[in-house]
Amino acid sequence: MLDKVLLFISDLLNKELKMTYGLTEDVVVVSSLVNLDGSITQNIENKIILSVINLEQEKAIKNRQEYMMTGKGTFNKVNLPVYLNIHLLVSANYNSSNYTEALKMLSTVIGTFQAAKAFTQESHPDLDDSVERLILEIYNIPVQDLSHVWSGIGAKYVPSIVYKVRMVSIQKGRIKEQISGIGGLNTSAQKK
Repeated sequence: MLDKVLLFISDLLNKELKMTYGLTEDVVVVSSLVNLDGSITQNIENKIILSVINLEQEKAIKNRQEYMMTGKGTFNKVNLPVYLNIHLLVSANYNSSNYTEALKMLSTVIGTFQAAKAFTQESHPDLDDSVERLILEIYNIPVQDLSHVWSGIGAKYVPSIVYKVRMVSIQKGRIKEQISGIGGLNTSAQKK
């Protein structure tokens, strides 16, 4: 599911950047900035990089039903989905000779998300069927904490912004139990 969300966002941004600037190749990639061995990831220079820097469980969704009606007079008991928020780092990884290009591309990304803060099947038919809705919000990180983020990544700072992508639902859909519905209740009062 996480991969589908990030690929949707990168495809959306690539289409927007190609249309806006007449580009022929993709400039947005889903990638880490640094490999596990500490080396710089290949083929990310002069690109917009989408990287997941954190996942958090959305706690605001409560009291959801764990019983789903089947339409046949029975109910399936299932585990509730896990709702996640993705902290998405959007980095303009351009070398110093293209610094203004980095700022231009990053500005276009911000404008794209500002124009449509919510993404649904109705507004974006190419959004995967398993994704109900995505909401992108700028996630402000204090400068000191941002320094820790970049140190943790192991990369040098480049112009970037962090978005909170709300809410990605993950559910296997396994049925734990099937329960029959209640039927045949006689509610009329009996006379004596």
